[in-house]
Amino acid sequence: MSDAAKFSEVIKAGYTFKGESFKIGCAMLDGQVITGTDVIIPLKTMNRHGLVAGATGTGKTKTLQMLTEGLSEASIPVVVMDIKGDFSGIAAAGSANEKLTARCQQLGITFAPQAYPVELLTLSNQKGTRLKATVTEFGPVLLSKILGAE
Repeated sequence: MSDAAKFSEVIKAGYTFKGESFKIGCAMLDGQVITGTDVIIPLKTMNRHGLVAGATGTGKTKTLQMLTEGLSEASIPVVVMDIKGDFSGIAAAGSANEKLTARCQQLGITFAPQAYPVELLTLSNQKGTRLKATVTEFGPVLLSKILGAE
């Protein structure tokens, strides 16, 4: 049995769950996507703590976007603190390009652009639903950011 076949068996066994789940990608071996090695997340585990860590450009934001979209598709509301604005793009349907089409073929999925429901909240005068809070609820770090006292 080849390394790829053994790898595929291990991934399939490790990502087989009962109940509802959603796909976030496929496993890779030696930098290559192995078709049929779906990486899925069971919905029943999405109420636990998690950590997405890595160097710049390794897919942390994309991973969180995929989790947010998967939960939204399952009608589970998601609250995301998006200080840099990386997630606001999920409110608009994407568009296909060559790189995206090639990646979808590797993953064995069909690209179906979709917008997700988003409600932007704000503490400032910027666009969005305005939140109200007392000064003591802010804490020193957030308060200094709001006041521009970096």
